[in-house]
Amino acid sequence: MPRKVIMTIKIFPDSDEVQLEKIISEIKQLFPDEQIINYAQEPIAYGINALILNITAPEEEGVSQTYEDKIKAISGVGEVYIENVRRFVDVREPF
Repeated sequence: MPRKVIMTIKIFPDSDEVQLEKIISEIKQLFPDEQIINYAQEPIAYGINALILNITAPEEEGVSQTYEDKIKAISGVGEVYIENVRRFVDVREPF
């Protein structure tokens, strides 16, 4: 099985009218082979919330930049920051 990482990504919408659920839906379509582990909203200011999500990704060079670029291209996304990348260990599978 190829190795995976989990990335914590912080996504800032470009306005307070952006529906974060639509962004999540588009991310699921962009990365159909990956898994969104969890997500949360973080208040920023003036009714704007950032979206923080943990998503799996293949462990390969340049994957962070690829994810960042694809997410930035989603309508309604202002800024994207990769906050953390760590190796994913699936405890359901034997070593």
